[in-house]
Amino acid sequence: MTDLPIQAPAHQAIYRRWRAQTFAQVVGQEAVVETLRNAVRTERVAHAILFVGPRGTGKTSLARILAKAINCTNLQDGDPCDTCPSCVAIREGRAMDLLEIDAASNRGIDAIRDLRERINYAPTDLRRKVYILDEAHQITKDAWNALLKSLEEPPDFVVFMFASTHPQEFPPAILSRLQRFDVRRLTTDEIEGKLRRILEGDGRTATPEAIHLIARLAAGGMRDAESMLDQLLSSSSDKLDDARVRDLLGLADAETVGAFVDALVASDARSGMRLLDGLEERGRDLRGFLDQVIELLRAAIIGAPPAPGMAGAGPMPHSITELAAAARRLASIDPSRAGVGGLRLQLELALFPDPSLAPRLAATAAPAPTALPRREPAAPVAPAPPVAPAPPVAEAYPAAPAEAAPAARSKPRPVVRPADDATMVQVPAPAADPPSSVAPAPATGDLAVLRDRWPEIVARISLHPPTKPLIVACRPISVEDGIVTLGFPEDKAFLRQVAERRRTVLEENVSAVLGRSVAVRCVATNIDVVPDLPSDAEAAWVLAEARRIFETDEGNPAEVG
Repeated sequence: MTDLPIQAPAHQAIYRRWRAQTFAQVVGQEAVVETLRNAVRTERVAHAILFVGPRGTGKTSLARILAKAINCTNLQDGDPCDTCPSCVAIREGRAMDLLEIDAASNRGIDAIRDLRERINYAPTDLRRKVYILDEAHQITKDAWNALLKSLEEPPDFVVFMFASTHPQEFPPAILSRLQRFDVRRLTTDEIEGKLRRILEGDGRTATPEAIHLIARLAAGGMRDAESMLDQLLSSSSDKLDDARVRDLLGLADAETVGAFVDALVASDARSGMRLLDGLEERGRDLRGFLDQVIELLRAAIIGAPPAPGMAGAGPMPHSITELAAAARRLASIDPSRAGVGGLRLQLELALFPDPSLAPRLAATAAPAPTALPRREPAAPVAPAPPVAPAPPVAEAYPAAPAEAAPAARSKPRPVVRPADDATMVQVPAPAADPPSSVAPAPATGDLAVLRDRWPEIVARISLHPPTKPLIVACRPISVEDGIVTLGFPEDKAFLRQVAERRRTVLEENVSAVLGRSVAVRCVATNIDVVPDLPSDAEAAWVLAEARRIFETDEGNPAEVG
């Protein structure tokens, strides 16, 4: 008989090996832990409990520890001992009376009926039967109705525990029967402390910068931090540093992030696009890069010191106003948008200056003159019919049809361009463009052309009543590479969402007026920088029309205003 080789134990993920087994091992959540301890100590544990909080913050772990505590035969001041037969059976997953159910895959009425039929059977190996339902917000309405009576008056030996990240999706009748505990996100220091204990326990080392970077990227979730650390430790047996963290997680270096912020503030699209090209060539994740840029901008705006690992970006030589304007352009980006261009196109568009700010910046740069300066008439450059002389400034702008002389209409005279006249002095731009007697130029994608023909676009789309409130409320923001960006006021985001669903109608009419095919992108923007916004009375009409149309068309009341 040959000896069989001994099979090596399977690798177990760090977040499973280092899961808290007692209340004393729970990181953070001091208020929730102390309340649960007191409830166990005084035997006042509710029969239905709800743990609410972001993912990876310890909701299911708290439910398991509480299940241990109410069945422990050797309580330690409200804390389970983790050594008695009941605690060991629960820790090893052998307890028949502890049922942990994934409500995401067992959400229907049949699964709940089966659970309801079993709750009346007495426990076999524990003092109390415990049902833990994870992701419970995904249970269907009919299933909740089937569970309602059992949840309201269960047998004395049954305890229900629910864990969810979206408590707002629970029926109100269910929420009123649950004792709720809110689990908060963990701080960076709390996550760093546990990561150091894990590294020490596994005999591994890492630099403080690497530990801090992992904790910061976890965004308050301990499980995410432990999963990242597990991935990084399996890549090499050497000491873990922040450079390896950035490389394995697809993060950009600090110098690139700082250079992109400089290009964003200076509206240097060429330099910014080169940086994006380099990031994609190195396989960096643009979503993570966007988070890094936003984090650096926010730290510079509030005056916070740069995070460890970001010191290479250097100090920001920009004013708070410039940084805030750059951050506002990034705030309208949708990282989850798929399709042609996707996130890359949105980052590129953010590098261009906002054309809607140009009139305001020009107005603040120099006060507008009270009257347009005129120059003396120059010598004619070509023979012209004998008509009344007109100032050269007026020649640069063709007169309106009502003001034009019949002779000038019958035989056009040459127009003197400012660049062709050596005696032409620089004239500040007028507050409003004079009317024109010629037809508008064909659409070239220029924002000025779009705004000139905007009334025509509004008139066409307003013929369709459901889209009239949408086109009245929005304004053209930019035209880049065949994409027309329409801005909606930030306090009317509902209209932007409806416009996204009806974007086909907008694209067809805008394309028909401009004479070429364009795509439409809808964003929420600051109403202060959008010119020619509707008046208060018109805004009230827009909201009233939106409520009347979309509450009927969409089939459910809409939150507007």
